[in-house]
Amino acid sequence: MDPATIGRQSHQVDATIETRAEGHLGDPMSQTTKRISNWLIISFVVWFAATVSLLVGQARGMKIPIIAEDAVGSLLMAYVPVVLVVVLLQLFLTRERSSVDWEQFYGVNKKTAKAEADLALVYLTVTQLVLGLAFKIGLHFPGPDVYKTGSHDQNDVWIWASVNCFVYVVLPMAWLYFGASLDMIELLSSLKWRRDLWIIVAYWCFDFFGPIIGGADFFGLTFIQYLGAISLGIFVNTLGAGLPVVVMMHIIYLPRVAVLCPVQARSFHNKMVDIALGGLFYAVFSLFDEGVDYSSTEVALMSFWYIISTQMLVGMGKSTFTVVTGNPFIHYITLHVLSARIPFDTKMYAEIFGIK
Repeated sequence: MDPATIGRQSHQVDATIETRAEGHLGDPMSQTTKRISNWLIISFVVWFAATVSLLVGQARGMKIPIIAEDAVGSLLMAYVPVVLVVVLLQLFLTRERSSVDWEQFYGVNKKTAKAEADLALVYLTVTQLVLGLAFKIGLHFPGPDVYKTGSHDQNDVWIWASVNCFVYVVLPMAWLYFGASLDMIELLSSLKWRRDLWIIVAYWCFDFFGPIIGGADFFGLTFIQYLGAISLGIFVNTLGAGLPVVVMMHIIYLPRVAVLCPVQARSFHNKMVDIALGGLFYAVFSLFDEGVDYSSTEVALMSFWYIISTQMLVGMGKSTFTVVTGNPFIHYITLHVLSARIPFDTKMYAEIFGIK
């Protein structure tokens, strides 16, 4: 037998052994795919269970917190459209885009990504419970309290903005700079604002005019009141809500989940995992939104179910902007501080800051 034939037979034997070994030990890529699929299923089950529980509780006459008084209408008219228009449509329109290099631009270490993502979720959960239950501080002002004329003053606003900024911006950014390897200059230089301009304009219009059409109390102020209240509102909301979400969710959490869910061209599956988990993360961030009530078991359950059912969908919308563009700031413009928060909060800040 000539050497060439012996070499070919030896190669075939080695290949057979490797194939059998893979079959015994499991293909790493298929194991990753299975794990990612499980995450997506769990996310959907959590949302579905919360939504069904909310609707059943409402039908049975359970005590309803203020935030959930029109749960069905909110879901159908506001939150489901977010998934359809912001998540699914945007994924379809950007399906040809190449995946983001999360490891390079966000300084993510794949070996520690899962532990860091888990730590971010634990940190968020613990701080939300402490701030919300002990100090009535939530992601958005005025926290779980319902604002009424004269119920809150400027000091309340500054305390809320300062605490949230310190807990969710200053401390996490210190960790990113000294404990991780984030290079903010490299991240900023990677952002493709011109390419994504159509996303910014289209979805800003959707989220700014949507609440106004839906009945947000935005009109009736003077020009000076609009100028002062919108400016101050953007500033304090950026400190207290905008930057915390940008840092905790879009710079820390989503890139680490994305590294664990590598995306191939034209693939929606892994992107949806990142988006769904981002939605759950944002729901935790919203546990103490205005109108929730945790004073009794019954109303606390309804508050919790409502937040998971609705704010997970909002969070999925916010996550989508970062997942498809790689830009952690676009949601701040299109689905947060510079859009819906303006019609929602302008009159409140005009009253609190006494702008005439």
